[in-house]
Amino acid sequence: MIGRQKYPKWLMKHIRDGERTRKRILDAAAEEFSSHGFEGARLSGIARRAKVSKQLIHHHFRSKEKLFTETHDMKFWPQARWEETLPRGAVDMFAERFQKRAKDVGYVRFLTWEAASAGNRPVPGEKERRQRIAEYASKLRSMQVNGLLPNDLDHRLIQLAILSLANYPIAFTQITRMVTGRSATDPRFQREWVRFLRKTGTLLFGRKMR
Repeated sequence: MIGRQKYPKWLMKHIRDGERTRKRILDAAAEEFSSHGFEGARLSGIARRAKVSKQLIHHHFRSKEKLFTETHDMKFWPQARWEETLPRGAVDMFAERFQKRAKDVGYVRFLTWEAASAGNRPVPGEKERRQRIAEYASKLRSMQVNGLLPNDLDHRLIQLAILSLANYPIAFTQITRMVTGRSATDPRFQREWVRFLRKTGTLLFGRKMR
């Protein structure tokens, strides 16, 4: 909406410069948090990556926690969010989720560092993230009601299984390499894993529920 307002040119330049600075900081924060996690990341490191001062980061984001939350929401969540629509079919849920995660390895690293540093403590932005996770859980429950998923399986555990099978090979790529002889980013491994996940989905959810 800013572009439609008749602001003075000097003010428009100030606004655009501020937006560009925020984007540089968020890009730098995504790299820093993915490389070091929340506890290990330093505002000084983010400032160096973004080529700005720490004071400017505080000006735009107020705190490390606020920056972490906005980095998650602006840089990671749009690529990694649970889709608004349901999967093409129950048998494809595992494979589709892995294919999405494989396109955004940085987010999986981000989650892995977060888990290592936070343990069982609440994480920044947890309330909002819980709400988003719950939205997809309710859709899985709807699939059960409609006979697309078995009712004798807890829908929350189905969701956890989807996340686990999608994330683990990428999060623990050293284990993937030692077990399979290939990196999780190797296209050949990814093709084999997708085929395996589709077969797994078929075995679990391919039968008629009614």
